[in-house]
Amino acid sequence: MPRAGRLVCMDPDRGVRSPAATRGVGALASAGTDLIPLAMLASAAAVRPLRLPVLLALVVGFVATRRLARERSVTWAAAIPVAVSLAWGLVPLPATATDGSTCASPLAPFSTWRVAETLLAVASIAVLMPLVGGGGGELGLRRPSRRVGLLAVGSFVVLGPLGLLLGPPLAAPFFGSVDLALGDPAALIPATAFAVANGTMEEVAYRGCLRAWTRRRCGRAIAVSGQALVFGLAHAAGPDVGGAPVLLFAAMAAGGLLAGLVVERTGSLAIPIAAHVGLDIPLYYGNACRLP
Repeated sequence: MPRAGRLVCMDPDRGVRSPAATRGVGALASAGTDLIPLAMLASAAAVRPLRLPVLLALVVGFVATRRLARERSVTWAAAIPVAVSLAWGLVPLPATATDGSTCASPLAPFSTWRVAETLLAVASIAVLMPLVGGGGGELGLRRPSRRVGLLAVGSFVVLGPLGLLLGPPLAAPFFGSVDLALGDPAALIPATAFAVANGTMEEVAYRGCLRAWTRRRCGRAIAVSGQALVFGLAHAAGPDVGGAPVLLFAAMAAGGLLAGLVVERTGSLAIPIAAHVGLDIPLYYGNACRLP
């Protein structure tokens, strides 16, 4: 007879599951449940009409798990800042944002729209952080070492000019012919505002919250690859992508994966943010200062 207070381990032919099998099935089911928010976010990134419903569902899921199974709520929280950013992308830009007429305006719509998106995403993070705990260091928001700081500065200095030089030919397969108006130095003001807002927001949301908070429940491999997958899908599903979306997805996902690994290795978002800001200055010119 089995001893009292112990799970029964008997011959599987008799229909009683062993403790090891029970634990294995339970762990698998638990892991699958923790992946639901990430899967929802990936679907919203790929299919634009799903973005607002998924954001609402993630908020409901976070509130529900906080009440029913608090330890699981962190994966729902992880997806919310990115979902806020994706939902904001449904708000249409004014026609003047990309016709070249506002290229050098300090309040250029292409820049101010992204600053507004950043404020919303950052506000969501500020609300969630006290609820999930962990602090900014977990997200990579810590002072980098001297070596990492120098690499971050070097990334910005190199990638900004390189992006302006190589951006138009590299963008052509995805967005068509790109000719840039680079003559007005005043355009650097909105370009810098756009780049700092977008680069910081995306790195904190994807490589910060989505990676770090998902990592608590799902492990490093899923967290790093998952944020890269969503990052690639979000950019490949953009309304202005004219061709080769699969290739664009692969390129952006690879960039997101590399950035995630850098944060894991250095413990800091400094290098990804600096590189992202450097690359986003050419991105501003390619959208707001594009010649007809």
